[in-house]
Amino acid sequence: MTSTSTTPANPATLFKSPVRAVWNVQGENVPTLWWPAKGQLTTKTAKGAEQPVHTVLFMIPGNPGLIDYYIPFLQTVHDKCDGKIDIFGASHLGHSAGNHVTDTSKMYTLEEQVENKIAILDRLREQYPTGTRFILAGHSMGSWLALRVLKARPNHGIERLFGLFPTIHRIADTPNGRKMQNLFKPSVRSIVGGTVSTLRFIFSAPPILRSIVSLLTGQESDMAQVTSQQLLHSSVVKNCLFLAGQEMEAIKVMDKETIKQNADKFVFYYGKTDEWSPIENYYEMQKEFPQCKSLLCEQGMVHAFVLGHGEAMGLLVGQWIHDM
Repeated sequence: MTSTSTTPANPATLFKSPVRAVWNVQGENVPTLWWPAKGQLTTKTAKGAEQPVHTVLFMIPGNPGLIDYYIPFLQTVHDKCDGKIDIFGASHLGHSAGNHVTDTSKMYTLEEQVENKIAILDRLREQYPTGTRFILAGHSMGSWLALRVLKARPNHGIERLFGLFPTIHRIADTPNGRKMQNLFKPSVRSIVGGTVSTLRFIFSAPPILRSIVSLLTGQESDMAQVTSQQLLHSSVVKNCLFLAGQEMEAIKVMDKETIKQNADKFVFYYGKTDEWSPIENYYEMQKEFPQCKSLLCEQGMVHAFVLGHGEAMGLLVGQWIHDM
């Protein structure tokens, strides 16, 4: 009789697709993605000993706030951490279509998005044991939302905040803010929403619409699928533009006090050619907050890194987590 040995599976390979669920948060249905942890990362105690610790990454998207755009990025982070981290991501209110949507006419304010993200963190904290370390990751205006969450919940075990191509102040004064401001006006929102409805009617077959999106935008198949099937709905596009208009009005002055009080928790990552968060912001952050870790991209990533650079960014963020 011969015996065979089985090599244990790498936990990181067990969840190549996230768990999908719709959470009801304060009466609002929120599409979520969850990569469960298999095992735990370790951290050093005061005496230098290695100690296992629950680690949860909460991803807050930019605008559009569809969490599915972040799947390649978050999957890479999970793999880089050997599956020993829980990753949770949530779409913005009003930024998705489907049976979970009860009112397609509602426009969600920036403050409603803030309160929703705070409530999600509260829910996550209830589900994990005391001592769990939380990491907030925000992309673009999601970095501003993450900053608001940290300010509201300073004692919730948030150990890091990763701001990826962050727009945390003066967004209306950026090159893209100046160029696109007219797009956020109510009359224009209505026209754009109507145009999207017409396109969906004409190109009703999903494969055709996906192919058109891919042809016009250069997006790869998986991202074109998200754009065509989740973003291109009248209510979603109008909510994205409505939120962007609110960003122009609200995201003006940097919350220096919160950053100063938590300087050791921040990692800000800027691009060299970013027209939403110009390189001047990187130099300003370095000068104003030398205690923060501010990095300048050397890999040619663009502001919308999820469209083509998700894996590269995931490797960086995964390493930052290992270095904690």
